Amino acid sequence: MPSMPVARAEFRRCIRGKTPWLIGLCLVLVSRLPTAFDSNVVQGLGTAVAFPRAQAAVAIVVPFAAAALGFRSIIGERETGTARVLLGTELSRADLVLGKTIGRSAALAGPVLATTPLLVGYSVFAYGRFSLPMFVGLLALSSIYVFAWTAVTVAISAVESSTTRAAAITFGLTLFLSVFWSDLTTALLWGLITGSSPGNEMAKPELFQALKWISLPSAYYVVTDWLLGVPVGPGSAALQVSDALHEHGTLAAATPPLPAWVGIPILLAWPTIALLGGVVGIRRGDLTPGGNTGLLRRLWTKRPSVRRFGAIPLSAVTGRGGWVDVLPGRWQPLARREFRRLTHRPGIWVLGAMVLVAGVLSLSPSALIRDALGPRVPLAGLQTPLGFLGGVGTLLLTFRVVVAERDSGSLRVTAGTAISRGETLIGLIIGRASAITLPLVLAVIGTCLVAAPRYGFVAPGTLLAFLAATVVFFFCLTGLGVALSTLTRRQSLAGIIILVSGGLYLAWFQLSNALYQALTGTAVSGFAPPASPTYLLLRWLPPISLYRVVTNAILDVPNSAGNAMGVITDLQPDVFTNTVVVKTAYGADVPAWYLHPAVAFGELLLWFALPVAVAMVVYQRRPLD
Repeated sequence: MPSMPVARAEFRRCIRGKTPWLIGLCLVLVSRLPTAFDSNVVQGLGTAVAFPRAQAAVAIVVPFAAAALGFRSIIGERETGTARVLLGTELSRADLVLGKTIGRSAALAGPVLATTPLLVGYSVFAYGRFSLPMFVGLLALSSIYVFAWTAVTVAISAVESSTTRAAAITFGLTLFLSVFWSDLTTALLWGLITGSSPGNEMAKPELFQALKWISLPSAYYVVTDWLLGVPVGPGSAALQVSDALHEHGTLAAATPPLPAWVGIPILLAWPTIALLGGVVGIRRGDLTPGGNTGLLRRLWTKRPSVRRFGAIPLSAVTGRGGWVDVLPGRWQPLARREFRRLTHRPGIWVLGAMVLVAGVLSLSPSALIRDALGPRVPLAGLQTPLGFLGGVGTLLLTFRVVVAERDSGSLRVTAGTAISRGETLIGLIIGRASAITLPLVLAVIGTCLVAAPRYGFVAPGTLLAFLAATVVFFFCLTGLGVALSTLTRRQSLAGIIILVSGGLYLAWFQLSNALYQALTGTAVSGFAPPASPTYLLLRWLPPISLYRVVTNAILDVPNSAGNAMGVITDLQPDVFTNTVVVKTAYGADVPAWYLHPAVAFGELLLWFALPVAVAMVVYQRRPLD
């Protein structure tokens, strides 16, 4: 097969170095996140008790590992020009896609198949039960799962025209299918079909439950649950047994909405459709990056003409001779270039539109939250869209800015001007952060205007403080992204770090509990947090959490890293969530000085200052090649 030389080369390239070790380490760490199974679950699992931890670790880690290994597999070859060299031989475009998929899936399957016996062996030692047929079947299904996810990410890389777009789409699809699919499917589809929220009286609930099986992780859970002989569903074997015992009191009463074998064609359909789409896309596309303009870019170029930013009052900021030029340094031309480069492209405006839509959709909370917040409802509803959508979008728009200019050689051109290296980073950060912040600030103002007829206008002081905290937050994330791009040598490595960071944030609830247990020796659960300031400090460590602490103080919501609506809900009697509120744990707002919102604001600034300072030092000493 002509694709096999490519597969062998990809396998050797990916299997060398630290990548297999990192994937194996992630599998081990994720397998230790769940708490110990209670006696009823152990009894319900029976012989299969040795496999749920390995099953869950593979289901969670493989999507992010495949995304990190595959998002630049083909677009990277196109950007460097090696795709034309490869296709100048007997290799066809279909062979290139297939070879990349086989080689990278084999490289990912190596650490997965090597680590799974260790995870299973630990559980066998703990519970004393084992089944060889189940073990062999789990390895086989895990291999298919690895191939399916790799095919999806390689197909995206084959279709997209830039590394940034490939990273953004791969990251978004990975999050949606791995994290949000099962939780959003029923509520979203029911809302679109009926216009109301789903309830216990929902007609044909089996149909909506069956739709949860369509995602790749859900299909993997279904077929592995079937293999392990537990109630079949889009969750790990331990979770399925626990839910069945809780809802029905017996495993026999839990019946799936579809036959269990349906999970097999769903699992196989994903790589088949992905490979077909990738082959068709690369055959119809141009091998030159950006050579074939996408639908979004074509619509953007046909937009109604608007006055340029230099011809409107913003010229005082972005135009020559504005007040920015009075500031010290020579970074202004570079910042102006970056600002205009981003504002004349559709990416940041799509990001702002997404935040606006998410904010408007959050304007119908419960009566309890409406009474507690009043006109501040739109700001509370924007916390999560700004923190998550805006935060991820900012990192994706900045993670390759320096390394891409280094690869293209334009960084040497910039270095040949009067701008110093330190001023180069300052200009990149200020220009990009200003461009990214502009549509997000407009989204905040637009959401408040939409909500005004129903809730009234937000107090000017509250709105200005919220906008100021939001601007600082996005400047911090821009600095973090540019620093990452400065410190890394390769775009693929920077993209991997972004993907891993997103996974760590999503798993921070479990990770913070594990870190606290490692530091103190005390096992904890977020549903019953300990009265320890150290625990809260760990929960607040990510920048998005610090942003919520600061904005909660602005919204006059009790001190917490949870979103404002969740905090208000958590304070109600007989309500148990994983939101940790200081007032609940201590009966006071601030048990320690380092948990004050003002200190949280300082910690947020440190997420900007420390990475940028390190990047400045490294950038001054590192060659530009």
